[in-house]
Amino acid sequence: MKILHSEAEFTGRASVAALGMFDGVHIGHQSLIRRAVALARELDAECVVCTFDRHPLSVLRPDCAPAPLLSLEENLEKFARLGADYALVKPFTREFAAMPPEEYLCALTRDMRACAVVAGENYTFGAGGRGDAALIRGMAAELGYRAEIVPPVMDGKVMCSSTRIRRLIEAGETEHARRLMDMQES
Repeated sequence: MKILHSEAEFTGRASVAALGMFDGVHIGHQSLIRRAVALARELDAECVVCTFDRHPLSVLRPDCAPAPLLSLEENLEKFARLGADYALVKPFTREFAAMPPEEYLCALTRDMRACAVVAGENYTFGAGGRGDAALIRGMAAELGYRAEIVPPVMDGKVMCSSTRIRRLIEAGETEHARRLMDMQES
């Protein structure tokens, strides 16, 4: 798997962009990345997992920033094991956070030739968190990509999330948290 730090570094013919923070690459993230990998194979493209070099809150609200579940290197290793061809590790800065979400989607389609964009139902991005599943779907025809919104993976009646895993760890339920972060078979 190749590591990129900007969309312009992508050299492939076409990409399927998987969007997310992907902290810990838990079973929900794994489901999303597997869908992106499968779609890339179907569309004769390369799967690019798009993430950040740090948690966005560490820049926007350092007092509220959660501790990472895994290091960036561990997350990247999981992306590779899931079959990603590339990882785009964007430096998260205040300037990047201020980018309108429409501009980010334009950059993905222009610079990475994204033929599909895959994200979770609750993923938000761009200035003020305005980018969401509805925007991804809404801009698909205009920008010429296929929008794939992946439903959440449930842990019983609760959505699996990095926040849920942190709460389990805080409550001493480390075995339960570990199960949600273990690599699942396809």
